[in-house]
Amino acid sequence: MTKNQIINFKKSKILDILLSKINCIIKVSNLKGDKIMEGKIVVVKEVKAIGIVYFGNNMKGEIPELWNVFNKSYTKIKHKSSTNLYYGICDDMPDEQGRFHYTACAEVDSIEEIPEGMEVKIIPDGKYAVYTYIGELKNLGDFYNSIFSKWMIESGYEIDYRPQFELYDERFMKNGEFDIYVPIK
Repeated sequence: MTKNQIINFKKSKILDILLSKINCIIKVSNLKGDKIMEGKIVVVKEVKAIGIVYFGNNMKGEIPELWNVFNKSYTKIKHKSSTNLYYGICDDMPDEQGRFHYTACAEVDSIEEIPEGMEVKIIPDGKYAVYTYIGELKNLGDFYNSIFSKWMIESGYEIDYRPQFELYDERFMKNGEFDIYVPIK
């Protein structure tokens, strides 16, 4: 390789992709191209959760309202896990009209005694690509688009049809940070 070929290779995303696969860290530019997201590959053990389900396309901000309703009825959930983890679970792909199921829920140790108006959700064991989101919620859609329109194409991984989810822990209350888990094969 000539010096110019090496410089061009280093500037290309190919080197980043190769290195990221070796280190199990995938780097992807977001749609604006001004930030780099780093994802990691993890294996998740089964999670049981109880929460409130929404079905729609979130065009009017229904999901934040769902969380408000969930937060008011959270105390009705028995057997909450000591981990104090909360999930936003999408357990299907959007339909032709862009509608999907989304559940605001809390991790539980037992799925007995389900409060009225709530449902059980199970996240099965599996491999996931995990991305950490830090920013204003109004930009979350761009972040998701970046994951699916760039990362999936560049990574070589294929989506597995298991639930995709957001994991909210103490970081969310401190600075709005949370993780997005994308199921992969």
